[in-house]
Amino acid sequence: MGFKVDHSSPIYKRFRLKILGEYHFKGLSLDSSKLGADPGMPVEISSHAEATTKVENNRHPIYRCKKCRRIVALQEHVIDHVPGEGETAFEWHKRRGGNPFNKSNESECSSIFIEPLRWMKAVEEGALEGKLSCVHCDSRLGYFTWAGIQCSCGSWITPAFQLHRSRVDISPV
Repeated sequence: MGFKVDHSSPIYKRFRLKILGEYHFKGLSLDSSKLGADPGMPVEISSHAEATTKVENNRHPIYRCKKCRRIVALQEHVIDHVPGEGETAFEWHKRRGGNPFNKSNESECSSIFIEPLRWMKAVEEGALEGKLSCVHCDSRLGYFTWAGIQCSCGSWITPAFQLHRSRVDISPV
């Protein structure tokens, strides 16, 4: 047949997250082989592969802990989502007020959603939800829950592994 799976496809990433969520809800423990590789750990690779990786990294941002600058995610770990309806998607008591139809001042999402990675110890231990902390400096980077989170744009992400943009630096290399 010759079919190949595109691991960078957003559709594949969402499917993989759905499968991991079902696996988790069945009560089966997640071992580190099912989680994505830790981008902050050094990897022994050949010089040709290293040169290729450096060229690719120049095009894609790297997400680092703002406090200690440890790499916590790469662009390939980011789960893209379709922006929701903005404030109109939230319940009335969660809205900031003003005209809900004035979308001119809306900015980008305040969070980055990523796939579960090996540095997320609470995920590997089997917690249903919890804080995502930097492995190196223990600074809080975000939050995760297998039940899902509503993004600031109004879109629901299920399961959700959320990094707050204010807690990470986005750098090109």
